[in-house]
Amino acid sequence: MINSELKNLCVNTLTPLSEVLFKIQKYGKNGVFVVDKNLNLKGVITDSDIRKKILEKKFHKLKYAKDIMKKKNFSIQQNNAHKSAQILINTSKILIPILRNKKIVDFCHIQELENLIINNSKKKILIIGGLGYIGSLLTKKLLEIGYHVNILDKNLYGNPLKSRSKNLKIFIGDCFSKKNLSKALKGCSSVVHLGEIVGDPAVALNEKNSIKNNYEATNFVLNECLKHRIERFIFTSSCSVYGYSHKVCNEKSKLNPVSLYAKCKIACEEQILSYNSDYFTRTILRLATVHGDSLRKRFDLVVNRFLAFGLKKKEITIFGEKNWRPLISVNDVVKSIIKVLSSPKKKVKNQIFNVGSSNENFTIGHIAKVINKNSGCKLKFIPQIDDPRSYIVSFKKIEKMLKFKPSLRLDKSIKNMIKIYKNKKLQLNNRNYFNDKKIKYLLNKRN
Repeated sequence: MINSELKNLCVNTLTPLSEVLFKIQKYGKNGVFVVDKNLNLKGVITDSDIRKKILEKKFHKLKYAKDIMKKKNFSIQQNNAHKSAQILINTSKILIPILRNKKIVDFCHIQELENLIINNSKKKILIIGGLGYIGSLLTKKLLEIGYHVNILDKNLYGNPLKSRSKNLKIFIGDCFSKKNLSKALKGCSSVVHLGEIVGDPAVALNEKNSIKNNYEATNFVLNECLKHRIERFIFTSSCSVYGYSHKVCNEKSKLNPVSLYAKCKIACEEQILSYNSDYFTRTILRLATVHGDSLRKRFDLVVNRFLAFGLKKKEITIFGEKNWRPLISVNDVVKSIIKVLSSPKKKVKNQIFNVGSSNENFTIGHIAKVINKNSGCKLKFIPQIDDPRSYIVSFKKIEKMLKFKPSLRLDKSIKNMIKIYKNKKLQLNNRNYFNDKKIKYLLNKRN
């Protein structure tokens, strides 16, 4: 006879997927066990498996538990059940069946580790993607205000940090590596996850590679954070999850993703909020379109791209001039992350915040005209729309709950960048300034 908690997590091979989803959502263990009538384990289904199939556009072809279950599963034999917590930590799993021979008798879940919490008084933060456009500025600012910072980064675009601070440690490697991630997490109490392929064009280059890097890797990082008793986890999502909308979008608005990049962001958000934990404070920041100068240059963002080409080529080509974008400076993004890190946990736990300013929603055409006014470049408008996204976003929630309001407006940011770039030779053929060009180069090199 199995206990009621375990019974609630068991289904059979012909259980409809609708019931599987219901059990996963109702009982909050992030998965179910597929068993026969004698309780012999046949497979395991996790919520992350389901989200991956949805991203791969394969879920609609599946009907029953047997169609999605993983038959080869890691398990613990009953005589080793006393070691289950340590075994769980050493694997990449969050839910492990405990068996007597082949029959399921119990299970081990990540929640059991909550009793092992170690309070870490040191302000030490891991920034995944800390050498990037946002990450490099965030690292610099955190060091200035007294934090200890670890960085885990693939270093695809070069290291822009010149700091030799004793409070900074840089680990070069993939966050999908348990060894790399464990080293980088050591001694940290908080994690800021910026380490993904960023931008619709870059993600669209290779669907399989993007789902692995932008969804599966994030899920892996999340699981390891739980095992290392990380207290705060900040995930940078994107306002692109709103896709195309005629209404002003807030955090409760219906999502309408029009790209794989946005769909991966939504899947990550759902996975992050699916865990039941008293100590693990998770916060999702849906960033407006970012602009401004950073230690690591990017010219594939709409404002930065228009400005760079306006200064270099003396002309900007504009597609979809009537499409709307909310904007925020990279410096204000950094301030928003630090604001969340320093806010009381009860204010930010399991919260989604749009990050930007309600006064900084502009059409693509308006952005181009502001750059034209400040640089004197020519404008060439093309009726064709190459990017269907268009959305106006409200940022009242973060302003009201966290008293956060961006300080650097679009026109000021443009003037700042003109001062920086006007007398510099901008190498617009340098692939390191463009995420899509660099990812395309790496994919071709790998193939």
